[in-house]
Amino acid sequence: MHRSIRPLPLLALALLPGCADRSIASVYPVQGKVETKDLPAVPNRDVDILFLVDNSRSMEAEQASLRANFPRFMSVLETLEGGLPNVHIGVATSNYGQHASDGVGTQGFGASCAASGDDGNLRTAPTLFNGRYIVDEEGGGGARTRNYTGTLADAFSAIANVGIDGCGIEQHLGSIQRAIENPGNAGFIRKNAKLAVIVIADEDDCSLAHKSLFDLPSQGNVSDIVNFRCTSSGIECDDQPDLTIPGERNDCRPKENSQYLNSVDSYVDYLESLKADPDDDIIVAGIVGDPTKFKITTNAGTPVLAPSCEYGDQTAFPAIRTNAFLEQFPNHVQTSICGADLSQALVDIGATLKRAFGDYCFENPVADLDPDTDGLQADCTVTDVRRLPGNAEEELAVIPQCGTGRIPCWKIEQDPEKCFYTSAHDKLVIDRNGVVPSSDVHVKVNCVTTDDSGGGQL
Repeated sequence: MHRSIRPLPLLALALLPGCADRSIASVYPVQGKVETKDLPAVPNRDVDILFLVDNSRSMEAEQASLRANFPRFMSVLETLEGGLPNVHIGVATSNYGQHASDGVGTQGFGASCAASGDDGNLRTAPTLFNGRYIVDEEGGGGARTRNYTGTLADAFSAIANVGIDGCGIEQHLGSIQRAIENPGNAGFIRKNAKLAVIVIADEDDCSLAHKSLFDLPSQGNVSDIVNFRCTSSGIECDDQPDLTIPGERNDCRPKENSQYLNSVDSYVDYLESLKADPDDDIIVAGIVGDPTKFKITTNAGTPVLAPSCEYGDQTAFPAIRTNAFLEQFPNHVQTSICGADLSQALVDIGATLKRAFGDYCFENPVADLDPDTDGLQADCTVTDVRRLPGNAEEELAVIPQCGTGRIPCWKIEQDPEKCFYTSAHDKLVIDRNGVVPSSDVHVKVNCVTTDDSGGGQL
């Protein structure tokens, strides 16, 4: 159901469908707000999706939930115009062993932290008959080209069954870079495809610059001391710089000049270097511990980091470095790993990825500016623009609302199937009478919507 906005000023009345040919952004929010969209008229349908999964011993339940709820993530992508995009899907783990920028440590931490761990190798399984990653692409005649047997969900479940015997020093960011660079994963990353990186972890990143982080202490709890080096050398807080002192902290962030860790910015720079337009073509997401709650406590006199969230027997720690990495990209989302399951988190990530492709569904209900008139009286501007590298954006045409006899035209429809993850299921439809625009054309949209923070019916 669409929500009305009253009272309606004379200015807004003058801008109802009869006067729809207006320049970009000429909408009047009255008591609502303006939702904007920038939609490629011919979207890129190729995306490489890397799941980086923490395989330390505390992650069994979360991994099971990821496998069980993967279809919820894909169900959002299947609502893209044209259906499921051309996907490469790979799974790597956060286990990089004792690998560091200055070499590989050899300290005695057992098999879980030996050498370079899983070394960024994408996971394979008998369900994949070719390659280390899932391929599901459009083929000729409307068919799909696949490299797996069974269903897509079955194939993902097989490669995402990563186990819980990985190193407790989780190197999320280093493992992402290694997974992309590893020659054994050749072909996974396509030059012109979008890239989505999704981190599922209950501890923060500890990607090593120096293998000396693993040096054994002369006394005390070895595990607690080595783990706390990730925190004390990787994080700084304004209100109490000495992280060995117990207590809560505020305004914490990654430390730029860490004794042991690589900077977060170095991994941001690396990922951005992979794409000509990283703001549009890179999507990052994290299902992680709450990064806003940071507290130091002690265990037998040794300082340790306290969990920042919990659900039942599950706990997670503040993902400050991981979250700082995510926030450097315009297309990002961070959700909590502490919950009954990961279903809503994966739907949210799917919706973020869909928006990067160009999502015609509105997050909030499109406002009805005159509920006394039959039909939805929307206030929108829809404009074709041309965008070429190195040139100023060129406005091509303001598209009128349908009903005037002109083509192309736009209308708002309700589509509960393709917009199931939004509150009102409102969707923009552009009728071009079969004409396909050139690939350099974008559609800029501004519509008055009502302020509705509720989610869709999932």
